[in-house]
Amino acid sequence: MQDVSAASGYLGVDAHSETCTLYAVDQKGTIIMRCTVPTDPRQLRAAVSNLPPGYWAMLEASSVSFLVRNALASVMDRVIICETRENRLISNSGDKSDDKDAHRLARLLRLGEFKEVYVPSASWQEIRELVHSYDKVVGDVVREKNRIRAMYVRNGVRITDSAYGDGRHEALKKVNQPGLKPVFDAMYAILDAAEEAKDDLDHALRARLSRKKEYRLLKTIPGVGPVCAAIIVAIIVDPMRFTSKKHAWNYAGIGASEDSTGKVVKLKRNKHYNRLLKYAVMTAAQAAIKGDNRFARLYQTLLEEFADPKKPKKAATKAKKMVARAILAAALAMWKTGTAYKENTQAKSA
Repeated sequence: MQDVSAASGYLGVDAHSETCTLYAVDQKGTIIMRCTVPTDPRQLRAAVSNLPPGYWAMLEASSVSFLVRNALASVMDRVIICETRENRLISNSGDKSDDKDAHRLARLLRLGEFKEVYVPSASWQEIRELVHSYDKVVGDVVREKNRIRAMYVRNGVRITDSAYGDGRHEALKKVNQPGLKPVFDAMYAILDAAEEAKDDLDHALRARLSRKKEYRLLKTIPGVGPVCAAIIVAIIVDPMRFTSKKHAWNYAGIGASEDSTGKVVKLKRNKHYNRLLKYAVMTAAQAAIKGDNRFARLYQTLLEEFADPKKPKKAATKAKKMVARAILAAALAMWKTGTAYKENTQAKSA
């Protein structure tokens, strides 16, 4: 339960791309305002201008939550973005509408029953957008390459990676159906555009992060290249928001949470985590274990410890996840202390 005693009243905001429904209650829970306005910063501020001083607002995380939060931040004492999955009062309710959801948000805020989402500064929000856009464009490149490969396979042609670049003309000569040339031309045009967009975003991202000390520090960790470092710093932003390395591991999807009933305690996999951060630390682990560093040595030690002739792949997966934990622990420690990576002094695994 969160401490909301400092607020003089509570505003629930059910935000959508076109409109926002606002519901305000006082400290006793009495409704003092409700309205629906367009999702426009100026109109949102005007709608709450008559509320008494000291009101807090809360809305769920969504594609427009940062827009609405930034619009209200200048006129409300505090604006909270809460975790959608935690709001079972709303998600499990059979009686749903924008009006009722806004009222429930106001009630949850008044009761302190919510899980707040970390909100970075405007500058870091821009960097996060660059990272997410880069990730999506990389996915576009992979998907288009898969489509091109599938088209060649359907026409009985086996290709190598060169067919996506300079070797495409030679590969096309092997296709005996001239009528398919426009199809291949269109697919290659999409691929080239996606590749160009990926390069542009990569340059923009590196330019923005080159001035960030934490980005330069993390790149000194074995296995952590420019892309992985960019993802880690953009998603985490502030290492102090994690109370422990276990907290960070759960956020990255490489830890485990406890489920207890009486004296029985079971470990269960955390289903709610940042998938992009997990991709970054697991990719870094995969690269690190191929080198000559303490992570690679840790991996070999863990392989022996987890060895199971019946399930060799399971041992390798578990060992790699432990290495990912060690890399993330090292990154947080270096970030907090401002020191570059030093072999044998950091990255201790749990």
